[in-house]
Amino acid sequence: MDKNRFFPSTFSPPRRQRGIATVLIVLLVGLAVSVTVAATIYALRGTQSQQLTTHSATAAQAAAWRGVEALRLYLLQVEKTVWPGWVGTDAKPVSGMGALGVKQAVVTTVESAGSEHYRVTARVTGEAGVGSALTTATVEVIYDVAPGSGSPATPEICHSLPNAPMVFNGNLNYSGGSLEVVNPVDYENIVVAGDLTIGGGSSARISGCMKGNVSISGGGITNNGHIHSEGDIRINHMGNPSGTTLWGRNVDIGNGVSGGNYAAIKAGAYSAVVYSGGKAIGTAQVGGRLIDATVSGGIPWTRGTVVPFNSGRVVVSLDDGSRFVLDLGKLVIDPATGNVSGAAGAERLGDERDTGPEGAALPDVLAFESTSVTGGVVSLHTLWARQLWGQSVSILGWSGSYDTLWAGGHVDAVSGTVGELRVGGNMSAREVRVTGSGRVAGTLNSPIANVLAGQAGANPGLPGLPWCDARVKPVDANNYKGMANYLFESVNGLPQLTVQHVKRADGSSIDGVYPLRNPSPAQLALLQELMTCINGNDRGCLTTRKADGSWYLEGVRKMPAGVLWFDSKLTISGTTVDLLNTLVNKGGDVVLSSSGHLDLIAPNFAGASRVCGGDFYPTNLCASRSAFVTWEGTDAQGKTTTYTGLPIANAAVIAEEGATMAGWTLRGSVLLGKQLSTTGAVVTIHGSLTVGSNQRADTTISAGGISLEVPHGNGLNLLPVCGGGSPGLPAAPASAGVLWSRYL
Repeated sequence: MDKNRFFPSTFSPPRRQRGIATVLIVLLVGLAVSVTVAATIYALRGTQSQQLTTHSATAAQAAAWRGVEALRLYLLQVEKTVWPGWVGTDAKPVSGMGALGVKQAVVTTVESAGSEHYRVTARVTGEAGVGSALTTATVEVIYDVAPGSGSPATPEICHSLPNAPMVFNGNLNYSGGSLEVVNPVDYENIVVAGDLTIGGGSSARISGCMKGNVSISGGGITNNGHIHSEGDIRINHMGNPSGTTLWGRNVDIGNGVSGGNYAAIKAGAYSAVVYSGGKAIGTAQVGGRLIDATVSGGIPWTRGTVVPFNSGRVVVSLDDGSRFVLDLGKLVIDPATGNVSGAAGAERLGDERDTGPEGAALPDVLAFESTSVTGGVVSLHTLWARQLWGQSVSILGWSGSYDTLWAGGHVDAVSGTVGELRVGGNMSAREVRVTGSGRVAGTLNSPIANVLAGQAGANPGLPGLPWCDARVKPVDANNYKGMANYLFESVNGLPQLTVQHVKRADGSSIDGVYPLRNPSPAQLALLQELMTCINGNDRGCLTTRKADGSWYLEGVRKMPAGVLWFDSKLTISGTTVDLLNTLVNKGGDVVLSSSGHLDLIAPNFAGASRVCGGDFYPTNLCASRSAFVTWEGTDAQGKTTTYTGLPIANAAVIAEEGATMAGWTLRGSVLLGKQLSTTGAVVTIHGSLTVGSNQRADTTISAGGISLEVPHGNGLNLLPVCGGGSPGLPAAPASAGVLWSRYL
């Protein structure tokens, strides 16, 4: 090293200092070497830091551009009707892109660009690196957006109007607690696909139809209703209702039942061969009268051509295995020949008993030829009824009263007062009084005033059998996944919450994926705004997923309004707030425990102000901050009607499996794929209840029970829990492109 670098040439040290100078030179040379090494190390470290910073900046820029593209894709999805309300210079923060490395995204301006185009200006900031190498990159971008027109297709969503407020796909055994339908409507309020058994002194305030047998041995049933059964009806020791109709294959009312005022008690049908064009094609059990000229055999008549009554429904089973249901009230019936026209439009049942070929159909004109009688045995003691009708009628008690007594076969009566009497067989009576007219086809054991024996045309026919429509549609929770707002799932063994169709009150979206285990600070802050569990000790409800894979919401103090979707068993134990939700469950039961709680209220039942006016609101359910969306559907009479509120938001619980409930009030329908269990206090449902949609499930109610109230008014009169879907309208697709961009 050149020593002149340290000592200028003009400097001439004394000779006596040469030794010291030599030492100084050595020291200075060493110092120079040290400085050079340090400078080299510093330079290397600076280069490394500079390279790290460069890499961080590159990653931040990439994150910003990912955000630019994500925002463009989002703008493609915004509905055409939303855009006019977005025009302006107010900033609109966009959230939910944290997983892309986007620190912040803000739409700063929305301008109308004519011809249904909009110019959108936004700033997107990407972030990358850590510590001293943390860098950001901001891109300002202008999009040109042309919203799509028309409407998208929507899938069929499982369920339409239920056949009744209560549907049980299986046997129903009721012996305690509560079983009632309040505010019944003008059709079935309970449908049971199996047997109905009411015992233990319990009174069931129900009215409806059953596929199987009915046995009532205590308590009672509702006034002014009906029990229709494809099987037998047997009653013992029941407090008689007023104005109720009993209609079955056979009806047996025991000695422990007396008094009461029935609208009708009837049973029996003709077993008929169904003909088309003179050829036998199937069988049916049908009510009606026999044409005198076609009858064969003696009295009582059982064989001949049937003229069906123009009401009720009849199931026709064809020889090829296919089954159809005829609505006789909608067909043309020739009273002279019995021919039925218009049958080609009959509905095919397609149930488990329908084994016919695809494309099978009924001919348009049918005829029914009776070969025998099925059922028709009516046995009772002392009752009052406006109509008593069967094939074989036995009155075993005293002092009853019947406005009309019709029998296709024989009558055996101890006592009673009858208005009109028509008997197609023989009559045996002890103290029967007829106040109107009486005609008997056969013989009388003793004369009765106003009654003539041996009369032609005395046979009144038979009422037929009721057909109970207990069909259910399967529940598939995946059909509701796209409509859910909050999806609780396990992904790769880790719990996560997916938010979709949700905005803040300021209109910014919070859609995104939020891990419930180790969320980022930003994600945690959002979760804590949304939910609180364990009586305030778990802000964000991060511990809701249990080791067995189930979800456990305990001590809920905050839960956003909307549709909650769960991929496994769900238990709710304790709430200090009303849950304004639809609960959809994919696997496992839904358990609503008896722990202290408020109500579960489906969004449509909660009202738009509570659902749409909060800090967060579901955009698929809300047309605005104060109104639900509207849609068109078909009502019970087949008329196209505009409804308010998406169908899914009419349901409180939709589960592929079963449910256990105790003491809850649910404002909204309950749709279960399997069984229902009630314990503890009564469960009150404002809506409908369907049990066993996916699998036949027997239900036993011995404690707690169900009180179901049919909602009326405000568009909530048993709205379907889902819609029928639509093919959508042909439309020009939306477009969104980047016009200009720059780094800030």
